[in-house]
Amino acid sequence: MFTFIKRLQEFLVKLKKNKGLWFTTITTISIIGIFVCMYIIMTMTDRVSMEVYQSMAKTYELNLDNKLSMKQKQFHKMVIPILQNKALLGAIESNNTELMNQAKTQINEELIKGGFLETSINFISTASKDQVFRNTINSIITGKMPLGGFEVLQDGVFIVYLYPLIKDGTVYGVVEIKDSIHLLRDLYLKENSEYTFILDKKMLSFIALENRTSKYKDVNQTYTYEQARYDTRFAALLADIDEDTFKKFVSQKFLVSENYYRSVKKVNDINGVEIGLIVVGESTDLEGGFVNIADNMTKTVTMVALGLIISIILFLF
Repeated sequence: MFTFIKRLQEFLVKLKKNKGLWFTTITTISIIGIFVCMYIIMTMTDRVSMEVYQSMAKTYELNLDNKLSMKQKQFHKMVIPILQNKALLGAIESNNTELMNQAKTQINEELIKGGFLETSINFISTASKDQVFRNTINSIITGKMPLGGFEVLQDGVFIVYLYPLIKDGTVYGVVEIKDSIHLLRDLYLKENSEYTFILDKKMLSFIALENRTSKYKDVNQTYTYEQARYDTRFAALLADIDEDTFKKFVSQKFLVSENYYRSVKKVNDINGVEIGLIVVGESTDLEGGFVNIADNMTKTVTMVALGLIISIILFLF
């Protein structure tokens, strides 16, 4: 060990005597050092940015889950007055369609007056012989438990809440409350965020022809969206994402482009069938937005680090 140190010292002494070679060596080492440090700094900042984006994707997903949970709680509160209306419960049990329709019309009109323009309520009597119940209604009748989630119906895609009415252990009716999935956009706009629901094309066949003709615009080979609902640049630019990048986007749950940060969540219906994706995010130019903040912090750290490296090298000379 001591022999190695002694020989290294002798080599440095000889090197210093040759001024040209000495300064060439120092310059070469310094340049290599600058590039190595720049690589480390850029790699580090990119990694930190990636972790920030991943964290924000989780935050967006949690935020969406909270909104959906609050929506289901809101629906359940709407059921409580119905459970206290003995006359209406009797009408549902006996399949008195006249009284059921009167109550339904009155409640839906009150919802519209209250600003809930696309929220609607419906009463289903199991005593009805005139209608064939869809699978989810049959599941409620069999399971005897409330059920909530997404559902593709003939008039569109909805957030649905189904509550069974039970007497003597038998379900005699179901209260159905539904709200358009597109109305979640209003909640995100209040937070200066963007929202788009894109539907898996295989689910289009479940929507009535008059409710889908000339209304949907393709995102790619797999997904489409209701154009009138999302006349936004955020939605339109989804079509510019190539297939491979889109698959990566869905896999890693976020995508940062020149214009937007996007987070994505797969949407399954009540029966567990994947029906589409909810894409949320914000503009990269949004003042005070986390993308802007993260980008500015990354640039600042990089510039400060490079400044320190250059200062140290100049000091050595």
